[in-house]
Amino acid sequence: MSLSHHTRSASRAAAAPLPPPASSGAAHASGSPLSAVSAPVYAGEAAPTPRNDAQAKLGRGQLLHALQWFARHSDASAGAAASVRAQIAALDRIGLPRSLRNGEKVAVSIGLNLRYEQIQDPHRLAEAATALRRRLQAAGLDAQSIPGSPVLHAAVPLARLEWVAGLDAVSTIRLMPQARSAAAIVGAGVAASGAEALRALGESESVLPTQRGKLDGSGMTIAVIDRFDAGNIATLRAHGDWPAADKTVEIARFGSFGGNRAAHGNSVTEIVYDIAPGANYRLYDTFAGEGIRGTVGLRSWIQAIQDAAHLDEFNQRTGPARVQVITASLLHTGSSPGDGTAGTGDARGLYEAIAAARGNGVLVVNAAGNDALNHWDATASEGTGAEVAQDFDPGNRDASGAAILDDVNVLSPGLGADQRCTALFDIPDLQLLNEVRLHLTWSDWETQLTNTTSDYRMELVRWTDEKTREENGRRVLVPAGWTVVAQSDDLQDGRSATTPTEKIAYSLQPQDATERCSAFLATLPPGLASHAAMIGVRIVRKTPGGGHFLNLISEYHQPMYGVPERSLGAPADSPHVLAVGAESLLADFPADYSSRGPALGPGGTLPVAAADRPKPDLTSFSAVRTRSTPWFSGTSAAAPHAAGLGLLSMQHHRQLALAQARNAASRPAASLPFYVSLAETTLTGAIRPDATESQYGFSAQLGVERRNDLVAAALRTLEQIAGAPGNRKSEDAIDNVHGYGLLRFDARSGSCFLARLYDPADRARRWLLPQVQPAPESTYDAWYLKHDGACTGA
Repeated sequence: MSLSHHTRSASRAAAAPLPPPASSGAAHASGSPLSAVSAPVYAGEAAPTPRNDAQAKLGRGQLLHALQWFARHSDASAGAAASVRAQIAALDRIGLPRSLRNGEKVAVSIGLNLRYEQIQDPHRLAEAATALRRRLQAAGLDAQSIPGSPVLHAAVPLARLEWVAGLDAVSTIRLMPQARSAAAIVGAGVAASGAEALRALGESESVLPTQRGKLDGSGMTIAVIDRFDAGNIATLRAHGDWPAADKTVEIARFGSFGGNRAAHGNSVTEIVYDIAPGANYRLYDTFAGEGIRGTVGLRSWIQAIQDAAHLDEFNQRTGPARVQVITASLLHTGSSPGDGTAGTGDARGLYEAIAAARGNGVLVVNAAGNDALNHWDATASEGTGAEVAQDFDPGNRDASGAAILDDVNVLSPGLGADQRCTALFDIPDLQLLNEVRLHLTWSDWETQLTNTTSDYRMELVRWTDEKTREENGRRVLVPAGWTVVAQSDDLQDGRSATTPTEKIAYSLQPQDATERCSAFLATLPPGLASHAAMIGVRIVRKTPGGGHFLNLISEYHQPMYGVPERSLGAPADSPHVLAVGAESLLADFPADYSSRGPALGPGGTLPVAAADRPKPDLTSFSAVRTRSTPWFSGTSAAAPHAAGLGLLSMQHHRQLALAQARNAASRPAASLPFYVSLAETTLTGAIRPDATESQYGFSAQLGVERRNDLVAAALRTLEQIAGAPGNRKSEDAIDNVHGYGLLRFDARSGSCFLARLYDPADRARRWLLPQVQPAPESTYDAWYLKHDGACTGA
């Protein structure tokens, strides 16, 4: 979960309300020019302008500003150490967060200079990525290709960015988008989920003796993809909060497992283990290794999915999946259209790997995200010509009824009553909130027929107090107002391989503080913060023609003009993902942060109807305690609850199917040895070594189909249980806040399992159906009606 959600209720002291900061204060007509935001940017310096084609690939934002400042202030004769110091000073000057830096190196996403049709060819894409990666590595640069995506992620010294941008194989260079957390003592969440009610189904009297079996995950495997801390695993195992060594496979693509000491994945694993203690575990550390942490995050996330689902680098099946369930409480923001597809950005390979995993019989669970309060979207403001500012409050009018341009969306962490001030925290646990991370996308993604031709600029602005300065021997009064401190202005000019995205990553500085927030600062506990600022975001359309749908996520700060709908994080919008929202266990800590649907329309457009693309799929419990994390909240905690329950649901369905197969095989007419073991083969993936070539091919193909049937049956069951009376949260069958409803098992849940199996819509999966039916109910229809009524309370 985001830290802002963790601390959102930390301060409830009421601050004296401030008058809203003025934008221009002038009435305007539609499409009027920009308001009176101070023209200078970056603490009084002019906005950077590219001086050659290579610099143009860096855009006109933070990277270009740092590069040009370094060029002006470096001394080539001063030596390597002085050059490194100057590069670090340049990165400090633009306020680049430490998480995107390693000394003088910057974490960047390097776009491949490929046409749309070349990106769609996985082999040509891989060849191009490999060639550029080798070129960069030969030059001594740390670069990694992202499987399936038309980008490389790299750590590049600031002084060498222009050289990299000058390569013909490079289309653009941007700040790297980073995967982030959707951020046994767990008993409260497990108990509230009804895990014991689900376990009891396996050996209940409602199931025939031949179909009974313990439901604890035995014979099943689940993958947890996250960040881990190896330091406390021995303690967790000693307390019974962690799977045994012979049940666990720990995998780190880079560095050592758990080397970064991030306990997020430990808490996720604790929750799943409490639900499914008999399962096998494959734990993938996506953030292991040295250097800039985001450099390998997305790459290792994709590779973890491919390994767990038994896929090659091109997402082709190489055998039965190694796991039945994958759970991830990670998000990748601002790199896809939001319509459930990949687009052509950094996350393309992630979406394709997930789709392939689902196609190989894996249930993929992901946190929906924690951005409902950190999100804004709207159709771009109308206006002809260039430099049209977005009006965040189109209904704002003066006394005469004329429109007033409100082109600054004020941001704050949501602490206390004053939603206009942002504290610069001094204590380490809250310093993450000093970072401003903004992600803007809009509905102009490259397709087979068109490239991205609309160009937008995003600006981070701060409120500066009135002051005087000396100018030509005179004292000049500088009025208070908004000043741009950072901007993102990347290439969107119709050439191939550009994307409709802008990103800003900025660390607030003491010089960003304003006296307007002194009253707010006084309400905070002593020692918490020594400065407070007022910051906001502006969006400017630079090209003629509007109508695009804009989508903005601010990771740690809430916009004054917020829109909770359509705030899903990637890849939760994918139709191949079970997206899980949060339901808080604590009445005084509501889960209003939990991201909401629907998914966007094709290409990131506004959905025609919210019911067309509903998400999340369901909700589960959050705000729980784990041994690794005393307070574990957000959809990060909800997802593993759903994943563990989903694993046991699949186990129950599989036990029923295997019992059915064994029952059929015991009959004289169906006693061929090969087909006796075929059902177990297709469900477990272990094909008999004495099978003929034709039997092997038949068994392998049938296995894929039946494992996919098993996932589909489990999904339908989870949806049925979440939508049962008492669990459903709205009058609609599915809504965009809770999905089908809260995933909570009870005494009716056994009937929900059987209702799904006998449902006419699923009856083609005859191999899953228990065949023995007591009289007088001798038809599937009668059994469906009986169990559906018991499940729904009808």
